[in-house]
Order: sequence, then C-alpha cells, then structure tokens
Amino acid sequence: MELIFRICLFISGVINFVPSVLAFLPNKISTSYGIEIPDSNFELLLRHRAILFGIVGGIMIYAAISKRHYNLATLIGFVSMISFLILYGLITGEINAELKKVMTMDVVGIVVLLIGVVLYRFNLKRGSNSSLPN
Repeated sequence: MELIFRICLFISGVINFVPSVLAFLPNKISTSYGIEIPDSNFELLLRHRAILFGIVGGIMIYAAISKRHYNLATLIGFVSMISFLILYGLITGEINAELKKVMTMDVVGIVVLLIGVVLYRFNLKRGSNSSLPN
C-alpha cells in the first residue's frame, strides 16, 4: 500500500507542480486562468503564485520519490488544494470556466491524495494489529 500512496502523492504533486510553468511563460497566464492581467504588479503576483505551486508540487513529488517526509508533503498538499476550494466557495461573484477547471483539478488532486492516505494508513493499522499476539 505504500507504493499506492506514493503514486497518489506523486500524481497530486504533479497536479500542483504543472502551474509553476506559468512563472516562465507569463503570456500564458491570461489564457490559463481566463483573466486579463491589468499591469506588471498583477503579473508579478501571479508569477510568484506559480513559483509557490512549484514548491508545493516539488515537495510532494520529492516525498513520493525519496520515501521521506510523507506527513509534511501530505499536509502541504491538502492545505494548498483545500484552501483554494474554500476560497472558491467564499467568492460571491461569477467564476470563469478556466478557474472552474482549476477547481476541478484541485478536487481530483484531493481525492487522489485522500485515497492514497486512507489506503496507506489503513494498511499500517491493519499490519500493526496482525502483529499483536492473540
């Protein structure tokens, strides 16, 4: 089950890492998020946001490959994706189709990561119970 968890962590990490490419392709930010960037200040903030996604996704991918820091990587992944869903739900205005796709990808990332965590934790508990004397 650890392998399944690592695969799930890796997939969720990739989902988080992919937007980091936008830090180096600022002309794609508008089309990716369906927004207009009014000035260089907004561009800077959005490019920095992309870097932060690279850090989140990178930590998750590193943990999946190195078999280390599972709890930290899982927590960071869940906080990143769940916080976006909470903010998405708090917005009262209309959300465009591109940002709805972002929300959908976060839901996919959360579900994949949750499946991996549940299977891994369940297997750990089951394994520890089986080693107990009768």
